[in-house]
Amino acid sequence: MYNFLKIGAVIVTGRFLKPRFNGLLVLITFWIIVRFLHAEYLSYVSLSGDTQHLILASVIKIALYLLAFLLYLFTVERRILKRSASEIEARQLQKRKDGKDDGFDFLRQKKKLDSPTDQLLKKK
Repeated sequence: MYNFLKIGAVIVTGRFLKPRFNGLLVLITFWIIVRFLHAEYLSYVSLSGDTQHLILASVIKIALYLLAFLLYLFTVERRILKRSASEIEARQLQKRKDGKDDGFDFLRQKKKLDSPTDQLLKKK
């Protein structure tokens, strides 16, 4: 039984990471480069003793981390959300075109549905 859970977890993880893999790879690579450059600067500061721009370097590092993450969100995740929304809409349209009418299509096409009180007022 636990093997099925493990296999299911691997499948779900794979399906989650597949559209995000390239974006995450670029993001992590950028973070590693920023971390390496910051570590090099810290080793320079420890050797030279010049701590004048140490706080600024840390703030820049954090700002670059956040900027890279926001860029990832607006490029990769936004594209995935748009694609999934359009796929859902396309599936719904396909179901309607296939003739699988559930009897409520006349309500889906209406702009505004009448409440019971509106229906009573229209009868009078």
